[in-house]
Amino acid sequence: MNKLRATLVIVLVLIVFIAGAKLFLVPKKDGINLQTARAKGNSQARVKIVEYIDFQCPACAYGVKFLKTFFDKHPNDIYLQVRYFPLTKMHRHAMVSALYSECAARQGKFWALDDLMMPQQSQWAQLISPEPIFQSMALQAGIDPKQLNACLASVDARQVINNEKSLGQSLGIISTPTYFINNKMVVGAKSLQDEISTYFPTGK
Repeated sequence: MNKLRATLVIVLVLIVFIAGAKLFLVPKKDGINLQTARAKGNSQARVKIVEYIDFQCPACAYGVKFLKTFFDKHPNDIYLQVRYFPLTKMHRHAMVSALYSECAARQGKFWALDDLMMPQQSQWAQLISPEPIFQSMALQAGIDPKQLNACLASVDARQVINNEKSLGQSLGIISTPTYFINNKMVVGAKSLQDEISTYFPTGK
């Protein structure tokens, strides 16, 4: 009986280890740490968040706004990594917005584009094609257009997005936004606020 218990404990430890490792896998391209390019905050912060996002998801836009405001108040207390989970059957611009974000990340401009793209989501989401407005935003963000267009046409950028979505699915994600806050799965922007409040009581 003791051997059985010991075996079960070992198996559980391995499962937890593998799940944690999946959360922090770090893809690279041409020496660029793609995950760091989509991360911000203090890497030693006590609250670490991995966010799976669909850029056309309205709840994701709300979560982005909340986290941005929270970062302004607690710049050293949170570390955020963004990962892709485009809901292509629900949002027709989910993949193209992810592609622009990934290509921006490869020029170190992920957050500069994100700061333009997400507040204007309700505008470009209604367009037949959002690419003209994305191209304009890219220029505002200081992204090199030649490199951008080459990246958009590449198979590799799309594969990175699909791989991250597959990883998210293997972790049990079915909707966006989904967060892992210190490895705890939290689904939805409202749940994000509730969970964050346990680490930062009101007024602190």
